[in-house]
Amino acid sequence: MKSKIAKSVAKGTASVLNAVLRADANSTSCIIMHQPKAPKDLEKFRRTK
Repeated sequence: MKSKIAKSVAKGTASVLNAVLRADANSTSCIIMHQPKAPKDLEKFRRTK
């Protein structure tokens, strides 16, 4: 029972984090002074390639 709940929570957390990554990959930073380079792995979440 406990592992079922843990797996369910893990799947939910993963889907939320993927949604956040997609939103961040498709937006720009509002800080003009310093914007670090995005990692190459983040490109797979972009809408436009």
